[in-house]
Amino acid sequence: MEWFMLAALIIVPMLMLALAYYSRPIRNVLHALALLSFYCAGSVVAIAVYRTVQHDTTFTTDVHAILLNPWLLYPGAYLGLYVPYRILGGFVKKNQPH
Repeated sequence: MEWFMLAALIIVPMLMLALAYYSRPIRNVLHALALLSFYCAGSVVAIAVYRTVQHDTTFTTDVHAILLNPWLLYPGAYLGLYVPYRILGGFVKKNQPH
Protein backbone atom coordinates (compact mmCIF):
# COMPACT_ATOMS: atom_id res chain seq x y z
CA MET A 1 0.00 0.00 0.00
CA GLU A 2 2.88 2.35 0.76
CA TRP A 3 4.30 1.87 -2.75
CA PHE A 4 0.94 2.69 -4.27
CA MET A 5 0.66 5.88 -2.24
CA LEU A 6 4.22 6.91 -3.10
CA ALA A 7 3.63 6.23 -6.80
CA ALA A 8 0.38 8.22 -6.68
CA LEU A 9 2.16 11.12 -5.01
CA ILE A 10 4.56 11.24 -7.97
CA ILE A 11 2.28 10.36 -10.89
CA VAL A 12 -0.96 12.18 -10.03
CA PRO A 13 0.59 15.69 -9.81
CA MET A 14 2.26 15.06 -13.17
CA LEU A 15 -1.10 14.10 -14.66
CA MET A 16 -2.68 17.18 -13.11
CA LEU A 17 0.07 19.31 -14.65
CA ALA A 18 -0.46 17.77 -18.09
CA LEU A 19 -4.22 18.31 -17.91
CA ALA A 20 -3.82 21.88 -16.68
CA TYR A 21 -1.24 22.65 -19.36
CA TYR A 22 -3.65 21.76 -22.15
CA SER A 23 -6.95 22.91 -20.65
CA ARG A 24 -7.59 26.22 -18.93
CA PRO A 25 -11.01 25.15 -17.53
CA ILE A 26 -9.41 22.11 -15.88
CA ARG A 27 -6.71 24.37 -14.42
CA ASN A 28 -9.41 26.62 -12.97
CA VAL A 29 -11.24 23.62 -11.50
CA LEU A 30 -8.01 22.39 -9.87
CA HIS A 31 -7.43 25.82 -8.33
CA ALA A 32 -11.05 26.10 -7.13
CA LEU A 33 -10.87 22.64 -5.53
CA ALA A 34 -7.66 23.63 -3.77
CA LEU A 35 -9.24 26.80 -2.43
CA LEU A 36 -12.29 24.89 -1.22
CA SER A 37 -10.09 22.20 0.34
CA PHE A 38 -7.96 24.81 2.09
CA TYR A 39 -10.98 26.50 3.67
CA CYS A 40 -12.58 23.19 4.58
CA ALA A 41 -9.45 21.84 6.31
CA GLY A 42 -8.81 25.19 7.98
CA SER A 43 -12.36 25.32 9.31
CA VAL A 44 -12.07 21.83 10.81
CA VAL A 45 -8.83 22.77 12.56
CA ALA A 46 -10.24 26.09 13.78
CA ILE A 47 -13.37 24.42 15.18
CA ALA A 48 -11.26 21.75 16.88
CA VAL A 49 -9.03 24.35 18.52
CA TYR A 50 -12.08 26.35 19.61
CA ARG A 51 -13.71 23.27 21.17
CA THR A 52 -10.48 22.33 22.91
CA VAL A 53 -10.17 25.78 24.45
CA GLN A 54 -13.88 25.96 25.27
CA HIS A 55 -13.91 22.59 27.06
CA ASP A 56 -10.54 23.28 28.69
CA THR A 57 -9.13 19.95 27.51
CA THR A 58 -5.70 19.01 26.27
CA PHE A 59 -5.32 19.13 22.50
CA THR A 60 -3.29 15.91 22.47
CA THR A 61 -6.23 13.94 23.83
CA ASP A 62 -8.54 15.18 21.07
CA VAL A 63 -6.11 15.01 18.17
CA HIS A 64 -7.17 11.55 16.97
CA ALA A 65 -10.78 12.58 16.53
CA ILE A 66 -9.63 15.57 14.51
CA LEU A 67 -7.25 13.61 12.30
CA LEU A 68 -9.90 10.99 11.51
CA ASN A 69 -12.47 13.59 10.49
CA PRO A 70 -13.26 13.03 6.78
CA TRP A 71 -13.71 16.79 6.33
CA LEU A 72 -10.00 17.07 7.12
CA LEU A 73 -8.77 13.85 5.50
CA TYR A 74 -10.10 14.35 1.97
CA PRO A 75 -9.22 18.04 1.59
CA GLY A 76 -5.82 17.33 3.12
CA ALA A 77 -5.23 14.51 0.67
CA TYR A 78 -6.14 16.75 -2.27
CA LEU A 79 -3.84 19.51 -1.01
CA GLY A 80 -1.11 16.89 -0.66
CA LEU A 81 -1.38 16.34 -4.42
CA TYR A 82 -2.06 19.95 -5.36
CA VAL A 83 1.08 21.40 -3.77
CA PRO A 84 3.49 19.15 -5.75
CA TYR A 85 1.46 19.93 -8.89
CA ARG A 86 2.00 23.66 -8.32
CA ILE A 87 5.70 23.16 -7.59
CA LEU A 88 6.09 21.13 -10.78
CA GLY A 89 4.24 23.88 -12.63
CA GLY A 90 6.97 26.29 -11.60
CA PHE A 91 9.45 24.27 -13.63
CA VAL A 92 7.30 24.27 -16.75
CA LYS A 93 6.67 27.69 -18.22
CA LYS A 94 4.22 28.12 -21.05
CA ASN A 95 5.65 29.93 -24.12
CA GLN A 96 9.03 30.34 -22.45
CA PRO A 97 11.73 31.69 -24.81
CA HIS A 98 14.90 29.60 -24.93
